[in-house]
Amino acid sequence: MKKEKPMIRLNANENFYGCSPKVFQAIKKKLKDVYLYPAFPVRLEEKLAARFHVDQKNIVVGAGSVRLIDGIIQTLVEPDEEIIIFERSFIAYEQLAAAHRRKYLFARQTNFICDIENISPLINLRTKVIFISNPNNPTGTIITHAQLEKLLRNVPPKVLVVIDEAYCEYITDKNFPDSFALQKTHPNLIILRTFSKIYGLAGLRIGYAISDEIISQSLKKSRIPFFFNSLSEDAALAALEDKKFIIACAEKNEKERELLYENLKKRGMNVIPSQGNFIYMQFENEDEKEKTFKKFIDNNLQICNLKVFGQDRSLRITIGDHEICRQIIKCAS
Repeated sequence: MKKEKPMIRLNANENFYGCSPKVFQAIKKKLKDVYLYPAFPVRLEEKLAARFHVDQKNIVVGAGSVRLIDGIIQTLVEPDEEIIIFERSFIAYEQLAAAHRRKYLFARQTNFICDIENISPLINLRTKVIFISNPNNPTGTIITHAQLEKLLRNVPPKVLVVIDEAYCEYITDKNFPDSFALQKTHPNLIILRTFSKIYGLAGLRIGYAISDEIISQSLKKSRIPFFFNSLSEDAALAALEDKKFIIACAEKNEKERELLYENLKKRGMNVIPSQGNFIYMQFENEDEKEKTFKKFIDNNLQICNLKVFGQDRSLRITIGDHEICRQIIKCAS
């Protein structure tokens, strides 16, 4: 019997290059201690605080940034308060708001960009949290420093603005916000980041939030006992040490992202310029999209059909290495 070729995963925005070899070494050393209950991730909090020049009390480590999003909604949003989410954005905001029975409103995008001008009409006395994915998943577009600063100036101080920077290490646009600088004058800004993307640790579930101390202490109280495993902490610490690996991944991603964008554009695809490790494609109708999706699947390329997230005419492709990107281009021809 002929063995089927394995599908190449291009549907979850994972780091196609994996993780740093230093991570494997760190995990191997830690394996002898797996019979012990994990301690709080104090070492990781200290490392992150030093890297970003903030107080350790402002850092909250969680089992993935999704768990922190869950904590923000569950802990900081009362049942009668509201959440603002952009359309065509990270599906977890909507899913978790619904799971906790919190009302959420959609702000519209403009040309696939999260348009902050569309937030103001939705703000009322019940508004508590605004979630912004930046770069936005799945479109790959960003809001700029000036736009985020304007939003923070205009929203009431009681409204929390959560800027989810899961893909920030892939950014090349110089207009990307300096969120830490803005946070110094806007304590209602919460910054979310993750080790699941460029650090290649998606399977270990490591995310963190940087926020005002009052907010961070509230989030820490919402964590369950033994919420974080000891292998994850050592892996994250090792990943932070290997800056060369991260720089190399970002550089390769930039090169292949440009190659993909230009070649897909030449072939008539409606692709959106991206600042992430993925490309977003919009189609005129669902039939055209489904035909393209099937062609990728038939060629063992598992891309993301965004229909499962309520976007009937869209596909998202994780950027692979050079050989994989050539296959993507060939498949789109």
